[in-house]
Amino acid sequence: MTERYPDDAALLALGADAETGVEYIPTGLSPYYLEFRKLIHRLLLSAHRANDLRVFQEDDLTVGVRGGRCVIGDTAITFEGSTGLTVENNATTSIWLDDAGTVQTSTAGLPDDRTTFIPLAEVIAEAGAITTLVDRRGEAFLRAVDLVSLGVNASAGEINQAMMGIHATVNSAALNTLTGGGVADTEHRHESISTDEDAETSFRLTNVNTGASANVALAFDLPMLLPYSTVLAPDVSTGWLQQRFGSQTYALLGATSLQYAHEGDLNATQTDKLMGTVPIDGTISDVILTIGSNIESDTASDGLSATVRVNGAVVTSTPPAITNATGTGFRSTAQGDGTAAVVVSDGTEQVSKGDVLTVDLTRNVTGTVSNEASNIVVQVVVRGSQPE
Repeated sequence: MTERYPDDAALLALGADAETGVEYIPTGLSPYYLEFRKLIHRLLLSAHRANDLRVFQEDDLTVGVRGGRCVIGDTAITFEGSTGLTVENNATTSIWLDDAGTVQTSTAGLPDDRTTFIPLAEVIAEAGAITTLVDRRGEAFLRAVDLVSLGVNASAGEINQAMMGIHATVNSAALNTLTGGGVADTEHRHESISTDEDAETSFRLTNVNTGASANVALAFDLPMLLPYSTVLAPDVSTGWLQQRFGSQTYALLGATSLQYAHEGDLNATQTDKLMGTVPIDGTISDVILTIGSNIESDTASDGLSATVRVNGAVVTSTPPAITNATGTGFRSTAQGDGTAAVVVSDGTEQVSKGDVLTVDLTRNVTGTVSNEASNIVVQVVVRGSQPE
């Protein structure tokens, strides 16, 4: 849609722009060319900063950069301008000013660290001539600032917690005493950090049971902040690291997954469908079968199962399966529906980066089906065996 101007009467009544000082030429004023030059002069003064570091085309495959000032990091840079910069033919060339005040060009795109340069332009050339010149300077000043770009390592919540914890008596005199050394203990407490379980704050490494294969848990207490102890421990059944806080348990890390999705109704068995390649070295810990809408039949055992293979070898001794008896609608073995998968323990479950995963979706039907199973997803969970 075309941008709309003010009404003619409103335009004719305008005298000057309050922000820039640019004056509108009154109707019928003479000599008109002199008033027009005044208008251009005031517009150019207002546009000077907009011209800083602007990239312009010189020849078929060369550009220049206007001079200007900017700040990169903590350094104020005065750039005198540059001409005769060659751009790549039949390619897209990115142009930027680095923190040394030098213009750089590349067909590989802009650098990753946005704090070390000012983006200037993106130039596209085809058949020996520049076809497009995109001004990218706005990415430097039209930006939503985050804590990382400000160099702040703490989160907003942590900053608020620290500010709320500052007592009114912590003034300049107290801070001077605190840093004076000899009487520092009168202003803060050293015993708050301790390995004593009975101390106000505890830090302990404990064995949570007495069995031969006992878990080892790392526990720590933070008075006034956390009402319960936080415990980090591996889960014996999966080997995943978990965090227990009060009555809640969270899985922290250690797994990735691959999925195969069959869209729509499953009218026939599907064999040797490619899921993808394993992205990390690790162990297959689970195979999950999920159905958007379960099969409906007059025979309870009618349903489907999923057989996953690694490089052609089956990874489950019991494949995940869901039947009509499980019920209608959405069903998933991850939520207790149907028969959960039992992963083998003969070494087939040990996978390496690049191994190929395939799946068979088997439709087991002997009765009369009124609604086919639809939108089936098979997910393979791989627990990482080493950092990536």
